[in-house]
Amino acid sequence: MIRLTYATRLLLAIGSYLGLYVLAETMAWAWRDPRQGWSAAAIEWGRRWSRTLRLREILRLAYCLVIPYLVLIQGWVSPLDLGLADLDWIRGVGRAVSLAAGSLVLLAFTWWQYARLRGAQAAVPHGRWLAQPWGWAFAVREAIYLEASWALVRSPMLLLAGRYIGAYLGLLVVYLSGLLNVRIRHELGVSETREELVLTASLAVVTTTLYVYAHNLWLCITVHACLRLAVAQLVRWLVDRPFASGPHTVS
Repeated sequence: MIRLTYATRLLLAIGSYLGLYVLAETMAWAWRDPRQGWSAAAIEWGRRWSRTLRLREILRLAYCLVIPYLVLIQGWVSPLDLGLADLDWIRGVGRAVSLAAGSLVLLAFTWWQYARLRGAQAAVPHGRWLAQPWGWAFAVREAIYLEASWALVRSPMLLLAGRYIGAYLGLLVVYLSGLLNVRIRHELGVSETREELVLTASLAVVTTTLYVYAHNLWLCITVHACLRLAVAQLVRWLVDRPFASGPHTVS
């Protein structure tokens, strides 16, 4: 019997985790177009019931939270590597506030310029969510889902390359798995979904940097949610301004 080391076993688990994501998204994309015959009827039936049962949300919950939890309780990953143990809250909160404030200034300036150039096309879906009751909960949900998933992907890289290089190596792996997703590659060319992806990629850099210095998953989730809400609110306000009534051309 082959005995795998802790790092190797975790790396294989993460490889399978990301492979499942890419495979599922590729299959869903391949079945998006209408077909003829019994397969078309079966696909349409599946779509109808998946919408009724909110199957996509259930699968996202299972993928982003349940699987990392199962990997954790099986002992394949350490709570320390996930940022759930040995937390220095006093120093961590100070670093989180400093990094969040600096990142917010940079993000606000970037999106302000982008909204001036693109007008209403600069909108992100979370901006519309804010108009709904409890709309902020959507941003919190995204932060929890994404940060938990990223923490799991990052964990074997920390063992292989250390906290500093390993954290950014994990971020690179997340980016690469996203580029392997045919749906994401398509959405990079579509207005609004493109902006959402760029915002998420930017927040991934911020929270990865925060993890390096604070090593606290809860702070990463908090900063992620707050920055996502702030940018969404800013863009929502900007696209309603007179200068944002349509795309602008820079001479």
